[in-house]
Amino acid sequence: MAKYRGIARQRTNGVEIWSCVFIAVNLLFTGFEGYANIGQSKFVMVYILTLPFLMLGIYCLIRERKARKLSGLSPAQICALVFLGCTLLSAAFSPVENGNPWYDAKSHEAALTVSLYVLLFLIVSRWGAVSDKVFQVLFWSLVIFIAVCCLQLLGTNPLKLYPNDGTFYTAADKVGRTGTHLGTIGNVDIVSAFLALTAPMLLLHTRGQKPQKAWPCWVLAAACLGVMFFIKVLCGLVGLAMGALICLPVFCPDKWRKWILLSYGVLGVGALALFWFADLPVGFFHELHEMLHGRFQDSFGTGRIFIWRQMLERIPKRLWFGVGPDMVRYSGLDPFVRYDELGNVVYNAQGVAVKTNLTDAHCYPLQILYCQGLPALLSWLGAVGFTLSHWVKYRRDRAAAILGGGLACFLCAMLFCISSVIIMSFFWLTLGLLEARASALRAETSAK
Repeated sequence: MAKYRGIARQRTNGVEIWSCVFIAVNLLFTGFEGYANIGQSKFVMVYILTLPFLMLGIYCLIRERKARKLSGLSPAQICALVFLGCTLLSAAFSPVENGNPWYDAKSHEAALTVSLYVLLFLIVSRWGAVSDKVFQVLFWSLVIFIAVCCLQLLGTNPLKLYPNDGTFYTAADKVGRTGTHLGTIGNVDIVSAFLALTAPMLLLHTRGQKPQKAWPCWVLAAACLGVMFFIKVLCGLVGLAMGALICLPVFCPDKWRKWILLSYGVLGVGALALFWFADLPVGFFHELHEMLHGRFQDSFGTGRIFIWRQMLERIPKRLWFGVGPDMVRYSGLDPFVRYDELGNVVYNAQGVAVKTNLTDAHCYPLQILYCQGLPALLSWLGAVGFTLSHWVKYRRDRAAAILGGGLACFLCAMLFCISSVIIMSFFWLTLGLLEARASALRAETSAK
């Protein structure tokens, strides 16, 4: 991987070292029970890594105050604190009786975990730094991760993560489906979302580089895409496609931007007209045709329409505080019939359609709205929006371009994917690094 030369050399700080350790350990650590308990193992590891980091943040704050260099909060940081406050209020006013919105063994993203997310973002965005070390650690961690995925897709069982010497094609989850766990992350949906975050970073890292320096990132990015296509989880691929449409007008020459946006409008209107009149015999296109004519079915979107409809019907009753952080499983929603990514009903060994209790909205903004309320959603959107505005403003800077492009694709993927402490901790870390980079660029500009 070519050296990153986007910023001036600076002394490595503790927050930067922690970021490197967090990326490698959180991605590659699998626990000691394989996929049977990998989610809980990752959850515990995030806490083990993050709690000491909070002490480092307190130290940095005290040192800054003693030096009388304590600066104000950025708009993104203020929005993140408001999001945290709304989350805590949501937990305090949660109506659930059989779940704990503060901390629950099953609900890994309850209020305490969200608090760690926000504090992680605040510390990284205030005292963190983006350097070659961070990207090098991400690159080599991804090399190991993709190598494990490829070996598993070849039918082997490295690291013995599948139980009973099973493989990707034989090991079944709790409802009897195979091909549901992969790599050092586990759930293939989360794997797809994670690759939607990191694959664009690899490609954007090569902007302006000669092929002899860029080829390692190209090869690794191609391997990431190959894994995404092979596991047939559409959320990550859709996220990459939508993110690419967003990145194109951001990175294109200024004189082309209006024509690209105009072509988007023309193509969008043309596509809507096509799908309005043409009922193509392909799952997604058929569903789009039906929805444009106002005919919605619960099976559309591999069951997501059923999930979203239930939540949207209940949101007005708990608009301001929601049902509590990550309390979907305890909110009385009806179970849904499982569909694969091709829209086919999943049956168990006895030939009975598999039904699953709802634990997630399969759309992260809707998850926040349903669980934590409208103010929480607006403040979260504010934190994301202000941070991504720096990406647009400083798009010529390589670090900002890399981080912002990955976030754009990831956020698009999370419109259709489940949430998890495994992937959301990476999201808040990346968001914090982009905010930190923007602060450094502002300081450099003001110093000139």
